[in-house]
Amino acid sequence: MWRQVGILGVVGTLLWAQLPVREGEALDRVVAIVGGEAVFASDVEAQRQLLRQQFPQLQLPDSVLWQRALEALVDEKLMLLQAQEDSIVVSDDEVMQRLEFQLQLLVQQFGSERRVEQLYGMPLEQIRREYREEVRKRLLVEKLQQRRFGNVECSAREVEQFFQQYRDSLPPVPAQVELAHLVRYVRPDSLQRSRTLELALRLRDSLLKGADFAELARRYSGDAASAAHGGELGWIERGKLLPEYERAAFGLQIGEISAPVETPMGYYLIQVLDRRQDAVRVRHILLRMQGDAERVRAELEQLRQRVLAGEPFDSLALRYSEEEDTRGVGGSLGLVALETLPGELRTLVESLPDGGVSAPVPYLADPTRPALQLVYRKRLIPEHPAQLPEDFAILQRMCRQWKREQLYRQWIGQLRQRFPWQLRP
Repeated sequence: MWRQVGILGVVGTLLWAQLPVREGEALDRVVAIVGGEAVFASDVEAQRQLLRQQFPQLQLPDSVLWQRALEALVDEKLMLLQAQEDSIVVSDDEVMQRLEFQLQLLVQQFGSERRVEQLYGMPLEQIRREYREEVRKRLLVEKLQQRRFGNVECSAREVEQFFQQYRDSLPPVPAQVELAHLVRYVRPDSLQRSRTLELALRLRDSLLKGADFAELARRYSGDAASAAHGGELGWIERGKLLPEYERAAFGLQIGEISAPVETPMGYYLIQVLDRRQDAVRVRHILLRMQGDAERVRAELEQLRQRVLAGEPFDSLALRYSEEEDTRGVGGSLGLVALETLPGELRTLVESLPDGGVSAPVPYLADPTRPALQLVYRKRLIPEHPAQLPEDFAILQRMCRQWKREQLYRQWIGQLRQRFPWQLRP
């Protein structure tokens, strides 16, 4: 059945699924051998917990879920053998980027770096060393799967055949809402810009005279996450930074401190600590500039009153919105599943009638550019059974996932024939 949870993409990538066995738990044992490499019971148990968290709707006993976790880990090791044969490689920078991303997720989930260190029983630097190889393996598997299944598509005929075969067991199409928005960015005025620049120049002068960079970052930086570490960001690849920041960072020599760099976030003082061909290890001090939010709010409220007076929302968005990706289509955001909207935005949208427009609210799509927006609800489509042609796009996504699952199972069967593996009682 297409709705059964498949294994493709189930093997987790969050480090919390790799928490070490706690003191007092049973000694680990080998439960499988794949290509000469062992799979341990503790690995399977961690994966079982991850599956339970990812798919809480599964009404399966722990014993069944444990077996599925074991099969997933065996399959992962088989895919690693295939990745080695296919000469798939992952760079050190890719590993570090993913590792840092996962660590940040952990910090957000558990509340602080200190709490993460307590859970793992080791400092963050040791966590980075201990789990670097695990992250590399996960990236290899992702690249292999993307190479084999990333371009799988379903034609219109395949979608229709899929619908006819499974229409009685398809889940209902969730409620959808057609939205549009009108965005205005909050910008600092000239006085705030000059005052912030003046402070940045004073701090740079202090740094050039020998002041401690880490101490000034902790005292003045508006980037709280890096300020707690003396302004350090770690290794950052080219293409991952704000354009203005990147130009400055890659133009500096090791140890050099930049002149104030203006970005939508504010002014940065940047120091390069180390560099590679396409990556730099940097630290910075961010001096934020407060924008004139009240002026923008008043502008949007005037536009809202014009909508309420009968002017077409799309015409106003086409003329006044500053969000380049949606302005050309009258601010249209298309159909969005209601359940996927963030909590506050969902509550707002549900409170509007069809044709209703909100008061100015924050627009958070780009954290580097503070903005406010008007949200316009064109229409709400209630939950309903899937139908063609109305729900073609949704059914095509379902068909694509189903097709990938079928191909994946066939491929895993082939890998199990090609490579040596066995389960241990």
